[in-house]
Amino acid sequence: MIAALALAASLATPAPTPFPTQTPPPEPNHATIAGSESYIRASGDNWQRWNGFISQISGLYEFQASPALRFSNFVHWQRLSSHYDASFLGKTFSAPFNYDEYDDEFDVELGKPQLPTGVGIGYYDYSPVYGFRTYHLAGFGIGVDHWSNWYVRNSFYYSVWYYPNVASAPSSNMAYAIARADIGLNVRQSLVSPWGLRIGVQGERWFGKTPQSPTFNFLGPYVSLTWWQ
Repeated sequence: MIAALALAASLATPAPTPFPTQTPPPEPNHATIAGSESYIRASGDNWQRWNGFISQISGLYEFQASPALRFSNFVHWQRLSSHYDASFLGKTFSAPFNYDEYDDEFDVELGKPQLPTGVGIGYYDYSPVYGFRTYHLAGFGIGVDHWSNWYVRNSFYYSVWYYPNVASAPSSNMAYAIARADIGLNVRQSLVSPWGLRIGVQGERWFGKTPQSPTFNFLGPYVSLTWWQ
């Protein structure tokens, strides 16, 4: 009798309603601003003793274009102040080599919004000042970015870009293919503060495409103070 009553009660009780699945809210838009100082040393054709310091300013803005589509735009500017040792007619002298560099990279973000990887296109603009001679190089390229996870204290990031043809005006004979790479560690002392510190290494390889464009590469460490919101 007791078993029959229990069975009847169970049949009369409606099944519990499962909790509705909730879609997590989209990741908010983020802005990252960084100021960096780097030491570089170059090697290659005619650049065996080239070294100097690079001051950099960069800004990254990540935004949600639609529920399933997220973009980012990275703008970077740097000024190199350096010199190199050259030889002429048996004499060695030190010559200045300074330049301004600007690049703008637009990415489609993939993966988790908190730890995205971006694939996109970029524009590279290079304006060196070599003694009394000035010229201007520019071109488009493609690349991959993997950004820091700002929700943890320590996270790695990297960036790899390739510009197949960075050249000056058609009347000039200077042209390069440029490969760029950047890898480092983002450190947050406090998850409440918007400030962070980055320690990384950056490098570029310039493949000369004409006899007047010497091939060279440079590599150097950097330290960056970063603000994220």
